[in-house]
Amino acid sequence: MVLAAVGVACIAALLVNDSYASSPLRFSASVAASASLLLVGVSLLTVQMVLRPRWTELLKNMLLSAAFILWGVVQLMEENAFSRKLGNIVIALYVLDLAWGVFASVSPARTVRSNRLKTASSEE
Repeated sequence: MVLAAVGVACIAALLVNDSYASSPLRFSASVAASASLLLVGVSLLTVQMVLRPRWTELLKNMLLSAAFILWGVVQLMEENAFSRKLGNIVIALYVLDLAWGVFASVSPARTVRSNRLKTASSEE
């Protein structure tokens, strides 16, 4: 929780810095962005150890954590061929995570469950 809260604070500082409002803190935008991404990624991993979800949910959340952590690393790198390749891996991880969620939400097992609910409620 603390890591996620600090990550949100970094984002707030980044947005204040981007708004050209006077900010007493002088920091690099890439460091603030990177810190927020790294902190929320590590926070999600830490929560997994506490919650101990099913292995499929754990794998999905680990992919999402890896995407945030890798994106944070990319923010600190100079732009070159390697950083662009890592950026593409980040995009692939996000697309995989979202596709997984979409496929899971329209799976046949979930549809059958929702149909049972409709049948049960219509009988009452």
